[in-house]
Amino acid sequence: MFNFRGNRPTLLRRFVFQAATVALCSVGLVASASAVERAGNSLVGTWRLVSYVDTPDGAEPILAFGTEPQGLMIFTADGHVSISIMRNPPNIAAATTDPDPEACIPGWYCSYFGTYSVDEKKGIWITHVPGGNIPAYLGTDQPRPFKIHGAKLVISETYQQGDKRVRAERVLIRDQISR
Repeated sequence: MFNFRGNRPTLLRRFVFQAATVALCSVGLVASASAVERAGNSLVGTWRLVSYVDTPDGAEPILAFGTEPQGLMIFTADGHVSISIMRNPPNIAAATTDPDPEACIPGWYCSYFGTYSVDEKKGIWITHVPGGNIPAYLGTDQPRPFKIHGAKLVISETYQQGDKRVRAERVLIRDQISR
């Protein structure tokens, strides 16, 4: 409470302190509101990788991370993402460098992190990458097309590798402890 009998500087300091407290609480409410808006985003949570397959036209599927890859994609409500994928079992004796700028170093483990934004209408999320072990991703935006079917997240796209078209598909299951 204000001390109306006290000196004016004390009264003014208390008023400024209370006004600043109210202003900071208001800023906190605005920040919380934007976090709540993002919480409606269907990607929020932890997703466990169950399949990582690239299939070139007319060729056998390529399982770059083995038949039972390990990985997590973690999307927070405040817009952060962390992606880690590992070959199972890892080949730790494999070379740790690759001249391909989109290769992971070491080749049996890929990881990157940053913030993300979602365009639900286009069915993509974009990771804004400040760090990771894929040199070509550093400082870039990495778009990923996705669909969610219940507790399943499917990332699929087609790319060219030489003269062959390759269909890439990553399947993840929502980790039940993340919700």
